Amino acid sequence: FLSKGGVLILTTWLSQAAVEEQTSVILLILKVLCHLPLHKASPENMSAILQSVNGLRFYRTSDISNRAKGLLSRWTK
Repeated sequence: FLSKGGVLILTTWLSQAAVEEQTSVILLILKVLCHLPLHKASPENMSAILQSVNGLRFYRTSDISNRAKGLLSRWTK
């Protein structure tokens, strides 16, 4: 999945869901991202997903912003 561009697909879906304020889709994608071995993703794919998730840190719904902050914290260790 990671080697076939799956991260970029998730990044696109996440960005679209954020624009359309589809909170259930955003939460689901963030949950999926928690379980993927993103350390195996290419640097450019990782950069794209980091930017998308970073943009959700101040999302209007606290569960989304908290999950985004948690992911970023985990990924930057």
